[in-house]
Amino acid sequence: MPNMIREKGTALFAGRAARTAIGAVILIVLANALYALVFASSGEPYQVSSPLADGRMMKAIEIDARTTAVITSDSRLMLLEGQGAVREKKLEGTVTDMALSADKSKIYVGTGDRKVFIFDLSLAELSSFNVNGRVIGLDAAVNGELAVAYGIGQYTDRFWVGLFDETGEARYKTKIGFDVTAVAAGTKGVYFGTADSKVGYLSPEGDEQWRTNLIQPITRLSLSGGGELLAGDDRGNIAMISDKGKVLWINPLSEYPITMAAAGDSGHILAGDKDGKLFVLDAQGYVRYQANVSAGSINSLAGTIGDEVLLLTDQGKTVTVSLSSALDARRMVIIQTALIIVNAVLAVTAICAWVWSVASWRAAAVRFGRRLKRSRTAYMLLLPSIILILIFNIAPTLMAVFYSFTNFSLKEPLKVIGLDNFIALWSDHFFWVGIWNMFLILLTSILKEVTVPLLIAELIFWLRSSRMKYLFRTAYVVPSIVPGVVGILLWKMMYEPETGMINQFLGAIGLDGWKRAWLGEESIALWSIIMAGFPFVSIFAFLIYFGGLIGISKDIYDSSSIDGVGTWGRFWKIDLPMIRPQLRLILFFTFIGSIQGFANIFLFTRGGPGTATYVPGLQMYNQISNANFGYASAIGFVLAVFILAGSIMNLRFSKQEGV
Repeated sequence: MPNMIREKGTALFAGRAARTAIGAVILIVLANALYALVFASSGEPYQVSSPLADGRMMKAIEIDARTTAVITSDSRLMLLEGQGAVREKKLEGTVTDMALSADKSKIYVGTGDRKVFIFDLSLAELSSFNVNGRVIGLDAAVNGELAVAYGIGQYTDRFWVGLFDETGEARYKTKIGFDVTAVAAGTKGVYFGTADSKVGYLSPEGDEQWRTNLIQPITRLSLSGGGELLAGDDRGNIAMISDKGKVLWINPLSEYPITMAAAGDSGHILAGDKDGKLFVLDAQGYVRYQANVSAGSINSLAGTIGDEVLLLTDQGKTVTVSLSSALDARRMVIIQTALIIVNAVLAVTAICAWVWSVASWRAAAVRFGRRLKRSRTAYMLLLPSIILILIFNIAPTLMAVFYSFTNFSLKEPLKVIGLDNFIALWSDHFFWVGIWNMFLILLTSILKEVTVPLLIAELIFWLRSSRMKYLFRTAYVVPSIVPGVVGILLWKMMYEPETGMINQFLGAIGLDGWKRAWLGEESIALWSIIMAGFPFVSIFAFLIYFGGLIGISKDIYDSSSIDGVGTWGRFWKIDLPMIRPQLRLILFFTFIGSIQGFANIFLFTRGGPGTATYVPGLQMYNQISNANFGYASAIGFVLAVFILAGSIMNLRFSKQEGV
């Protein structure tokens, strides 16, 4: 009776568990369908237009609701209306910056050949004046004057910020003392940023009032509606600074330089970076929305129309952003994060309930739990080793696999690029030359590791005198105390064309015609490296073979001698079959070493002459040396696939033979 009650209770509980699992799956489907429906109806909060004009756009300024002034990298000043240019003027010199007068009636343009031009809205030149250095930045002051940052050289103390009227008359020229990178004119004075990560403020008389340290070289300055200063830098940080020089907040937005920073009419702050990312921040510096809106950098705020903000990219495209929709999109991101957590909880619940609803699965789970509880002490003792293996072995391997799909380098910020590294690898001539050389080295290495060390092990094993066995074994092992690098360098000296022992010996016996530049001729360089180490007595392989031979029972040899098996038959019928595990071990390590190895080639020839001795391992090392870690990881990933395939084949053969 108790058993029947227990069985009914178990069945009832299993049924409830099955219903729970089905319910959890239904909830996951409904929640994701609802989110997809809402997300699809909301759409993206921005639109990207086609390029307005040819050429790379450097900066845009809204003149009115219909007209925008633009400067390009090929030194053109243009007026745009709608989707095209209505006026255009080619300027002399290299254009560096542009500003619009406070009354929006004049356009100021600075160039790299020390000139400032003033144009009216028909692009007719009104006047121009020279400054003592290339113009770095311009900004119009409210009183009709123009703040100009200019300088001579790079990383020098010959940089100034001046306040000029339209005739070129300077109210002041203040020497800053280091590379000036940006300038912004306020209602009371002028702000400047420098390449040594400082922001400063000049009074109306040109006296420096304060200078504040930030994190990285300054790239952009802009004033907010409240009079605070926005500063973007070369490493993706944006900061807000009070008019007294106090840093109110700093927010790391990106890994790319900030190329646009501006305050919108709604009180929100907009920032763009060189990678085409747009950030919308509130007045406290918190990111309310971010998206990658362009393939090129966002260079400037082109204008605002109500709730919409117009941005210009360096490709000439305009990005129209709805701030209200962007803030709604931020809420969708929060909902998406919450949905991921809910999905994870429901998925775990469904799996656990489903396992518990099936009797065999439930029994297996209970048995596993009991074993785990019974062996908890052993698992706790193993836990530190498992953690260390995960940290120092598994984690770096997974990171290398991830980096193979990125542009990881010291030249630019990290970015996922998909299969681009592998596509480049497929068309890389050096890689395929290296693959061919690698397989040639692999075949010859297998031949060397299987023949000579096994022969030496057999000869020493069958010596009758134990003393002679010990002496010869020691004689072969003692050279292993010399580092392998020393042996490679000795062989390199032997291969020297003029003073090397090989050519000297050939000359001594009258074979001058056989002399070669052994490591300098493409046809024989790789074979010279392969032949280095002759007669190829690998100490590791010798000891493995010898250990396998001494493990064979003497009774087998006694029986074979009674049956009349000779020396050659004993080798083929007894020694080779009995040391098959040792042979497989040597082949496995030879396979891995030949694919991964490049140290000897690096020391001998560094892959030369030309690509005669190039191997993928050396190419991976060269890419790491050039800080192209993503491409190097892709090479390592391909080599790891070769090694994995060889390891799987080795395991399959081992299982088939019962080893």
